[in-house]
Amino acid sequence: MTRAGVCAPCLLAVRLGEDDAWAWGELHDEALAPGRPRQLTLDIEGIALPEARPVRMPQAKSGRRAAIPAWLRARIPEPVQDDPRICAVQVPGQLGLFPTPARQFARTHAARIRDRNIPGFDAVAEQLRQLADERRVRARTVWIWRLEGFARLALAARDPDQHQVATEALKDLLYNGPILGQALDRAGLLAPPPPCRVVPPRGTGPIRQGGQQDPELRGQCTHCLAWGNDRRVMCVACTSWCHEIRKRGGSEAECDRCHRTLMLSGGMCRMCRIVVAETEVDTAEIAMKNGEQLWFARPHAAGLAVGRLLPGTAVLQGRLALKRRRARVRAVSARRLSEHLLDPAQLEFFPAPPRDWTRLDTTRPPALTPAAAALVADFIAYMRGRGWSTDSFNGSTRTLRVVTGHLGADVPIQERDIRALASAYPNLHGARVINYLRLRGLLDAQPPSDPCIARARHHATAVTHPSFSAAVHTFIDVLLGQGRTSNRARSPKTVENYVATIVDTLEAWIADRLTDPRQITKKHIEDALDPLRGDQARRLHTALRSFFRALKRERLIFRDPARTISLTSNRSVPTALPSDRIAGLLDRLDDPRDRLMVALVAIHALLPGQLVHLRRTDLDHSKGRLHLRRTGRMDHVIYLDSFTLRLATAWELQRLRRWPDNSNPHLFVTRNTAVDDSGPPISAGTVQQLFQRVGLPAGRLRVDRIVDEARHSADPVRLMQLFGLSNLSATRYVLSAHPDKRNDPIAP
Repeated sequence: MTRAGVCAPCLLAVRLGEDDAWAWGELHDEALAPGRPRQLTLDIEGIALPEARPVRMPQAKSGRRAAIPAWLRARIPEPVQDDPRICAVQVPGQLGLFPTPARQFARTHAARIRDRNIPGFDAVAEQLRQLADERRVRARTVWIWRLEGFARLALAARDPDQHQVATEALKDLLYNGPILGQALDRAGLLAPPPPCRVVPPRGTGPIRQGGQQDPELRGQCTHCLAWGNDRRVMCVACTSWCHEIRKRGGSEAECDRCHRTLMLSGGMCRMCRIVVAETEVDTAEIAMKNGEQLWFARPHAAGLAVGRLLPGTAVLQGRLALKRRRARVRAVSARRLSEHLLDPAQLEFFPAPPRDWTRLDTTRPPALTPAAAALVADFIAYMRGRGWSTDSFNGSTRTLRVVTGHLGADVPIQERDIRALASAYPNLHGARVINYLRLRGLLDAQPPSDPCIARARHHATAVTHPSFSAAVHTFIDVLLGQGRTSNRARSPKTVENYVATIVDTLEAWIADRLTDPRQITKKHIEDALDPLRGDQARRLHTALRSFFRALKRERLIFRDPARTISLTSNRSVPTALPSDRIAGLLDRLDDPRDRLMVALVAIHALLPGQLVHLRRTDLDHSKGRLHLRRTGRMDHVIYLDSFTLRLATAWELQRLRRWPDNSNPHLFVTRNTAVDDSGPPISAGTVQQLFQRVGLPAGRLRVDRIVDEARHSADPVRLMQLFGLSNLSATRYVLSAHPDKRNDPIAP
């Protein structure tokens, strides 16, 4: 039996198939395609199958859907609320190997992740509700419901570790992209669009011949060849690189290394510069003979940044700087010990000649022994404790590393080796190393040499004729008390002045073909003194008389030709300075040390040489006394006035503030002598430069003070007590101030 051309079983199957399809569509919001095969039914008399029941109620009104029966809903599985196949959650920090293909999201995709917890969704939903109110949307609930689903998709499709949605991803949302972009922008979840020079049109890539995109190179930068997993022709770093070079007026040219025509800097493209920088110190062993090591782009891209300085230090922090430091550490660990280490158990058979340090490679010193490494570390800690910065004593540290690396630290190091090494290389310094080793008891000090004596010996050696040169050396020995008979040694400055004075006269006699000091006669000396006047004649006469007397004592000449020569000279009368030159003298100086030095000369008439050798123990603040040491004479005590004591206190406070651990015993120090552990005095040139700035010689200022006191007291004994003068000098000052007492200086 058929009905409308369909048999009863087929009619029942069609009905059941239509109802099942309708039920499935109700649950999944989609329709099943009709067609065979169909599930058949079994019709047995007396048995009513549930599948034969109609799924629509007969009393339901036409045009309205009836509720799905419970028996049917129970047999259909619940829809998936968080399908991991839709916008799968990516691992943070994971970089994709392949670019994301173009895709289109549908509303059904959003329904499958509606229970997923997506960061930022609540903020976007709030903005969508505000937009619905602003636009006065009629179907407000449906409009918001549809856009919330696409918002879930846009937020779930973000790249790992990305907080904002890329502008390019809005194209995947079809017509919902513009309104969702506005909501994301208001919520702060929309990434700003990159400039046109950085982001080429989406879907482009490296172009091969024929105008087609090469699928094998999709996502690779055409300049640096970095893999970026995107659809850009050029990565962001290379684009910025080209832009900066164009701003500086550069243009494309052939790279000197890879011979590609690109934007260059220093003759190389960006890729070649990165490869050279990475393989300069190849700690990762990425250098290749027949190729180049490529890298990933974006967050893991290789760059040319050298790093940044750590706060408060001079240490460079960065990837390339770290590689260089690791390479230096590796090179140091690979060094070997020196073959010339000194053994403390080895005795010395004969004095070794001075070592030649000029042909030494100081850039790669040998490895340090444990004792030498501990000594270098202690030296660095010692210098930092003295307040020195690391940069200021790097040269001293290198000197100690080189010396201890070659000779070791088990035997005292000779001072001459340190001085020879420091003089051979300009970037090495030896003064602080010598002071440090002396404090630690590891210095084999050489005999001290005075610079004045050294200059005098140099003048003697420079004399052209050997007999005269030997005579000058003998003269120096006699002045130093080292002759055949003992005598009082002269000061080194006096020795230098005598030798410097007679050298020119000796050279003139050598030019006159005199070959021996025994050939010099009284006539030769008178001819040398005749063209000179004043102090020059007196200095030469005194030096020549001392020279020939020394040679006669040493039995190098038979007679003294200068013994009977007398020189008439005028002595200047001590005079006072005009008062306008002395007024406001201390106001011109700001340094407490300079003010104290000028006050000691202008008020207490000290000599410049006495200022140099004053010690801190010579000053007694409690009693207001200054103990003046005088070689070969009795010491002199100066009673200081309150003004000078205040200046001395100001200088002591400044010295303590600037050099709190200063151990120099002298009263006056400079920035160099204050940190010198040997405790040297200041140079005479320091005092001379001070009075040059003042505009008055120290000697004239001292004479003015003594003359002023002689004018007020007219008592030679008082001048002797105040200034420590001899009786002759005190009498001469009194007579210059009071010419009427020339016959009897001590008359009332």
